[in-house]
Amino acid sequence: MTIASQKLNSNATTALHGAHIQNNSDTLVIIFQGVFTKTNEAYATNIMEGRIPDKDVKNLHSYYHFMKISERNDTRDYLYLEDYYSRLYGWYAFDNGKFIYEELSDELSQFIDAHGYKHVYVVGSSKGGVGAILMALHCPQIERVFTMVPDIRISTDGFGDSGRKLFFNENEVFEKRVKTMFEKQDIFKRLEKRENKPKFFFFTGVRDYGFKPLTNLHQKLRKEYDVESHLLIMPTPEPHSPLIKNHPNLMNYLIQNMDKERLWEDDEFTSVSPNAHIATYKTIGMK
Repeated sequence: MTIASQKLNSNATTALHGAHIQNNSDTLVIIFQGVFTKTNEAYATNIMEGRIPDKDVKNLHSYYHFMKISERNDTRDYLYLEDYYSRLYGWYAFDNGKFIYEELSDELSQFIDAHGYKHVYVVGSSKGGVGAILMALHCPQIERVFTMVPDIRISTDGFGDSGRKLFFNENEVFEKRVKTMFEKQDIFKRLEKRENKPKFFFFTGVRDYGFKPLTNLHQKLRKEYDVESHLLIMPTPEPHSPLIKNHPNLMNYLIQNMDKERLWEDDEFTSVSPNAHIATYKTIGMK
């Protein structure tokens, strides 16, 4: 099978790009991209100054995270969605100073209906976790969400002033709106109206920089919107990226079990409450 980036919605103002892997399944797993290792402030500056052509940045996005998931399980269809907005990234939320997540979710909803999927799960790590959450809040067909250390603080500082120009079009008011969007009620307005709300599973760690904002979101979903939400917590001193990179077998295992009532077995996490689960020694030792 040839995997190639393609435009998924030919007439949309905000285009969806990615790879659609079809196995004649009624279940779709959508996977959102994290940050690529080579991108940083210097990379953003090179884009701004024309030293890196847009086509090269676009080609970078055709490297799909978690592609092995689709190779190991052909009982599902897969959609690997790119985050090529703001000429670099957009967290699936914004494009050079404007919000796009509602447009994207509408396009994604139409894509799902056009292919007749009965079950839809979304997966994302870090920046991709933001996309997974946003689409689940706005796209009514999505049933389950699994994110790994989602970057709900929208951490753009590593891209410097050049990143700010790309992402926010030098609009400080818009930048503040982006970085506080999960604290506002507007982002949940579609969720409030839904009868069948998605289930959320958040993998995080006590040393992740987004641990507190994520636990706040988890509590908000449960208490204010009556959503089933679970925290899967790694109690190790690992910071943001190593929480994913140091446990690839666990990540793959959890994604492969997205359709189970519990994504995990009892010997991998210990439940300290109905909605919070701590990784066991066995899980901590997984590589």
